[in-house]
Amino acid sequence: MKTKIRQFREADLEAVLDIEREFPPTSRGLITKDDVVRLSKQSPKTCLVAEKKGEVVGFIFGELEEGSCVIRFFQVLPEYLGDGIVTDLIGGVEKSTNARVLLKG
Repeated sequence: MKTKIRQFREADLEAVLDIEREFPPTSRGLITKDDVVRLSKQSPKTCLVAEKKGEVVGFIFGELEEGSCVIRFFQVLPEYLGDGIVTDLIGGVEKSTNARVLLKG
């Protein structure tokens, strides 16, 4: 099944960060309340969400603008790491910014 990538802009991030209301239980294990606090302090401009079979399986939060991207937070559920979710999310960033994404270990 194909991964669906949804993009949220800064104006919608408050809803994205409200995990209890917005996302299914899977994502509540994916991103913790500590993560939410940290993300809100970093003021990310954009969020890309990866969904598979109706469940959220990964996130990228960052400053994603035309020609550049700064990823602040990146997480994928461990059981989906082999399903190309990381590649799909990075592809989503590259498509929305027209910038090459390099992940540093």
